[in-house]
Amino acid sequence: METIELICRLEAHALEAWPATIVERTGDGWTLRATPGLDRGRNNNALTPCRELTGVEIDRGLTEVARFSERHGIRAGVQVSPTYLHRELLAELDRRGWRTQWPTVVMTAPPTGRRPGVDLEIDPGATPAWLATWARCEGRSQASAAAHADTVFAALRGRAWFASLDDAAVAIAVPGDGLLGLFCIAVDPERRRTGLGTALMRALQARAPTAIAYLQVEQRNTSAIALYERLGFTRAYEYLHRTAAA
Repeated sequence: METIELICRLEAHALEAWPATIVERTGDGWTLRATPGLDRGRNNNALTPCRELTGVEIDRGLTEVARFSERHGIRAGVQVSPTYLHRELLAELDRRGWRTQWPTVVMTAPPTGRRPGVDLEIDPGATPAWLATWARCEGRSQASAAAHADTVFAALRGRAWFASLDDAAVAIAVPGDGLLGLFCIAVDPERRRTGLGTALMRALQARAPTAIAYLQVEQRNTSAIALYERLGFTRAYEYLHRTAAA
């Protein structure tokens, strides 16, 4: 597990690297997020502060989450991150009957010091070609791709690298604060296990040779975790989403 200082840096970076349309912050440090049109949990859940919370702060925070969710027409939800800091919050959510979704592992890799060895196509935004490849690789509908293009991807334009390789592998890389966040990593199903994903990841890391790279992967995706481990990534910490009962 990484130090708490690095974990908090990763949390702060990821918060900006995957932006929501509507963001509010509470006095206790909770971040309330909503993105109408997207169903991803991280777009429509509150994010806990990167520290332990007292019982009073938990009650106050969950009240704010409920009010924010009602105002924006989303189900109340919290991304509990990192989980090891929030045992008391998790116990309270259990008591309230909130369900658990998307347990996720955050993995990091040290700076590579390498120079780029593969020519990637890099765009400052989600071009129609990049978007079509991403939708095909992830099996997303045109409506889902368009919703992402109009929200998260639009907000990332100019500060992220929208990378593609051979029109069969794509990713988004967001540099900053000595970190490199890697998101939306996807390979065409017909080209998987051919080394494309490895080449894409290594090339992106090589573009930021002094940065600590990180990514997020669901715990159930054991094949992806194994690939990232072969690339030198190790488990930094875990988080999960908790959502209120209907």
